[in-house]
Amino acid sequence: MKPLIALLVILAVIFVLPVTCSGRGKMQASSLRSAYKSARLMKNYIHDDAKSLEFQIAFGTLQKIKTEEGGTKAFLDSIDGKKADEIIALAREEVDKRIAQGDKRFAKYKSWEDMVQQLIKDTPKVLGREREQRAFD
Repeated sequence: MKPLIALLVILAVIFVLPVTCSGRGKMQASSLRSAYKSARLMKNYIHDDAKSLEFQIAFGTLQKIKTEEGGTKAFLDSIDGKKADEIIALAREEVDKRIAQGDKRFAKYKSWEDMVQQLIKDTPKVLGREREQRAFD
């Protein structure tokens, strides 16, 4: 009976340890498909709607900027292994740098925060979790 229990404990450790140590919460960007999947999972774990929308804006903005600079690989390398807050910080840095350089795409914004506020204001409420649930939905 003791060898059976020891075997079950060993098997439990073998199957549970990789799951608990796999870096959940970090971007897995080995390919564009895995990056999108990872971003969707990250977005779902952010409980604050404003922060979730900010993450989506950061992800999309970084994809556009980095892909234009060095292609898809540059984008994937810039986000791989990062947490949501790190991706937002990187996007903030890139956007603020481009605003300071006078990039025409960001001319209507004063800063990252201003850009996010304007984009969130223009985003329909049905995209966020604050959407009112109705019985007939």
